Amino acid sequence: MESKRSTGLLDPFCGLVILLRMLPEDKPLCRIGAWTAGALKMPRSEKLESGESQAYAGTLLDTFDGHLRRAGKALLQCAGYVALFDLSSGSFQKQAVARGWTFAGTLPDGAVGRQLMRISALRAFLPVAEVVVEQCRVAVLDELEKTVVRARATTVRCGEASAIWLAVMAMRGYAKEYERFVQALVHAGFDAYSGGDYFPALGIKRPMYEAKPAVPLDRNAPVFESAVLIARTFIEVARCNEAGMATDLDTEFLHDYRVSLRRTRSLLSLFRNVVDGEDSCWLKSALAGIMKQTNRLRDLDVYLLGRAGYYKLVPESMHGGLDIMFDVFVQERQDVFEQVAEFLRGKEYQRQIEAVLARLQDLEMGRCGMEPTGRFARRLILKRYKKAASLARSIDDGTPDARVHELRIECKKMRYLMEFFLPLFPQKKIKPLVKSLKSLQDVLGRFNDYSVQREALAAFAEAHPMRGRKGIKLAECVGALVATLYQLQLKARGEVVACLDGFAGAETQRSFEQMLSNKDSE
Repeated sequence: MESKRSTGLLDPFCGLVILLRMLPEDKPLCRIGAWTAGALKMPRSEKLESGESQAYAGTLLDTFDGHLRRAGKALLQCAGYVALFDLSSGSFQKQAVARGWTFAGTLPDGAVGRQLMRISALRAFLPVAEVVVEQCRVAVLDELEKTVVRARATTVRCGEASAIWLAVMAMRGYAKEYERFVQALVHAGFDAYSGGDYFPALGIKRPMYEAKPAVPLDRNAPVFESAVLIARTFIEVARCNEAGMATDLDTEFLHDYRVSLRRTRSLLSLFRNVVDGEDSCWLKSALAGIMKQTNRLRDLDVYLLGRAGYYKLVPESMHGGLDIMFDVFVQERQDVFEQVAEFLRGKEYQRQIEAVLARLQDLEMGRCGMEPTGRFARRLILKRYKKAASLARSIDDGTPDARVHELRIECKKMRYLMEFFLPLFPQKKIKPLVKSLKSLQDVLGRFNDYSVQREALAAFAEAHPMRGRKGIKLAECVGALVATLYQLQLKARGEVVACLDGFAGAETQRSFEQMLSNKDSE
């Protein structure tokens, strides 16, 4: 629904959250609670006036991990179109599209679709609540009825709750009037507004999902306590994704689920002798058994998500073979998904995951469990870095691929370790090191992906023999893909070698040692 009305002077805003965006160099402000335009202490010679108002009623959409609410944007599915609002600036985009879409990639080409693709191409945009968004222009007029300050108001109403955003703009030659208006807002109770999550202001009680939450750690606490806290946190993250996995809302639910379980297993392996050996072995085995149920589904998701890329790797004359291969993948994925969904809804899964949670509640401490968390973190991160750096220095153009894969695994473990302890170190020091490690991981990951895909495609062709023209098309296509992937793997191998100096070099090593050896730097 879309409607227009003229409001004249600003109506009283009762029970609203008021949010203000000023010039780029200024900090945004907000005021929570009841407020009326009359509450502003302004000169008698000035008044507020609003123009024609336009209202949009529809369903508020967002991804499961809140891409839009984090960015201070509101996406509405209205009757016959979608509307995307930037709540801080008041900007607005609209695109014709009927209800029933879920992913940005399925939208017709348009302003909203292109922006949503940049925000999240993989996640489903899901219904959150029914809301009304209203926009109007606001002006401050002087005694001569001349506009001295402009603003754009965006009001969002959800049931009884409301919030209003004002994007305030100074007019050339009226800096004093602008400053006076801002001061009037401050005196009326406005505070700094950092942007981001606006759901609480609308009474929407939905916790913000974090795939990699920063676990609050005490550097002086026994590392055993910290290990248990981290493990429980990531099991909870995994469980947050169960419903989305079982209903196949998007592929990121499965991805986050598996990563969270993998992090927990890595923690148990890395924190050697922190948790009792028997408990650690049992938990790693139990989590591996649960993850195994989803291995093939994730493999198929990776193939299907990369579908467009495969078509770019072979001549158009071979696309018929790709069509055959992906038809098989689509059907297999449907079958495998149904098996996974049945497993998740079954009693056996509930028994297994509850057994994991129960074991975490009753863990026995290992012989190193009393070491202070901060000291343990410094010692272990430096140890893992030195091991990975030593391995990196041994790799050149002639090193066997197995050694490169070994480095990839070491880097993955090291990154998990650094992210576990991220809150314990100065962010300006540790985040650049994590970023550089991730860059190397990306290159190593591409090298590994090409290797794995070559083997998997060859195995696929053997497992799906076809006769006649279909068989010929598929064989030609798979052969061309395997050959192309081999060339890409060789190229990635060269990129790996080129990246190693930065990771294992003296400057990076010095940064690690300075951060990790100085106890006071925590």
